[in-house]
Amino acid sequence: MTRVFVIDDDPTTENVLKAYFRRLGGETIADCAFAKSDHEALEIIQSGAEFDVALIALDREPISGVSLFHQIKDRTFRVPRIALASGQDIAMIRQAMNEGAVDFMVKPLVFEDFETTIRRILETVERRRNNWKESAAYSALRKEIDIAADLQQRILPTEFPATEGYEISAHMLPARVMGGDFYDVFACDNGDIGFVVADVSGKGVPAAFYMAVARTLIHSVAASIANPAECLAQVNELLCNHHIPGMFVSVFYGRLDPKTHRITYTNGGHQLPFKAGNGTTPVELEGGNGVVLGVAPELEYLQEQVELAPGEFLFVFTDGVTEAFDNDQRAFGEGRLADCLADISNETAEQVIYQVGLAINGFVGDADQHDDITSLIIRRR
Repeated sequence: MTRVFVIDDDPTTENVLKAYFRRLGGETIADCAFAKSDHEALEIIQSGAEFDVALIALDREPISGVSLFHQIKDRTFRVPRIALASGQDIAMIRQAMNEGAVDFMVKPLVFEDFETTIRRILETVERRRNNWKESAAYSALRKEIDIAADLQQRILPTEFPATEGYEISAHMLPARVMGGDFYDVFACDNGDIGFVVADVSGKGVPAAFYMAVARTLIHSVAASIANPAECLAQVNELLCNHHIPGMFVSVFYGRLDPKTHRITYTNGGHQLPFKAGNGTTPVELEGGNGVVLGVAPELEYLQEQVELAPGEFLFVFTDGVTEAFDNDQRAFGEGRLADCLADISNETAEQVIYQVGLAINGFVGDADQHDDITSLIIRRR
């Protein structure tokens, strides 16, 4: 419903407009206010009244024309203005248009011209109003997503359990505002250090929510089940009990015993890590195989062990590392990753993460990032 504001002291114009508004019908014009001077107009505006369109006389002495709106202190008052001219004074009409009028009508008003102008302006008003609502809704949604993305990043640990003789570092770079990759490192009651790198199917908000659920379940179950394979089997059951079509998660989960330097690990459909360090050729771990979590219940997971010698490290990652593509659609690949790890095998854990990131950036150049990139390193000093 349209609210109209008329600023004109000509009684003939007022009577004509009232009659025209009636002809347009109540579905078009809901309310109409008349002011006969600048003072009356400003009082109405300052009262907080809202309008969709204003009609302003240009050549009536008590009224300043379109420049009246320059006197309004409340800059939030915005309304399209139509100039009402009593003659064909082009200079006056041009000045009104320069001062912000969106259109003009010449008295005596003809209904057909009046109706065409009003309906055209109102269509523009409605279009702008819808655009504003959509823009405001998008801005609000974007703000909520940014907050959620910040919360997601805060979920990922930035400080890791102090482990004598070891360095731990990790990093996740989402492809979108929110990602589906995650990592976790936590101290266990028996002195072990648990660590997880996982990749949720999909991208964006759904993957981020599923990531939070999966991470919480793994962390919770790991507190009561020391065996990594049994832990993933239990988490898989819980995820399947709350099955979400199309959603699943690949997981590499290991537990480090700092006293024996052995890592017991299991793998739920995830990329196997590389073991490197001491100038040796990086090698991919074997065994501990299993399928992704959240697809089918009652699955068994296997586990294996690996021991870290002084200076060796385990580099755990998601497929966003090896499947980072350049503009020619070439993948970074496991071969380049292995070569990179060999070149930086004597660096600190934090430097290894950083140097791998630089190598990926140098390879892909300005190509778009299509997947989250996550890596975690546990290095024995």
